[in-house]
Amino acid sequence: MRKPRVLLAFAAATLVAACGVQPTGVVPAGPGPSIRATTGPNVLGGLTLYFVSDGRVIPVTRPTEGFISPEGAVTLLLQGPTDREAAQGLTTFVPPELGKLRVYPGDPSSLALPYSMRKLSDQAINQLVCTVIAASAATGRAPQSKGVNVISPNEDVYFQSCQPN
Repeated sequence: MRKPRVLLAFAAATLVAACGVQPTGVVPAGPGPSIRATTGPNVLGGLTLYFVSDGRVIPVTRPTEGFISPEGAVTLLLQGPTDREAAQGLTTFVPPELGKLRVYPGDPSSLALPYSMRKLSDQAINQLVCTVIAASAATGRAPQSKGVNVISPNEDVYFQSCQPN
């Protein structure tokens, strides 16, 4: 006899608690956080590059065949988005004329630029740093550090972390 009363009280409390909740429409939150390639020789694996969509730096996974070093990942980033990625609204703030970049392993990794990092936008720096971190993690020897030392030609060193938007 006590169980039905408890269940009845619980049901009444649930109904009272739900009163006053107003339904809302769809709240726009911007584009999804990642775009993943759906075709290619190795879709399950892949290389993560960071491009810009609506001013936000987001990860994009491309299929790969075999190992690509962090330096190789930066070289692909310098080539910009593929035609398919560009059609999806992706772009890059990293200028293709940036030139040869060097990535040195370590904890943290180091990224040597051919000119002052002050010439690059915040998004461009973030694209480079996030791509180096993602490619380093893919090697299986990811450093514990959550950032990269960015080295300018005058040997100024700036520690930068990946901050996708």
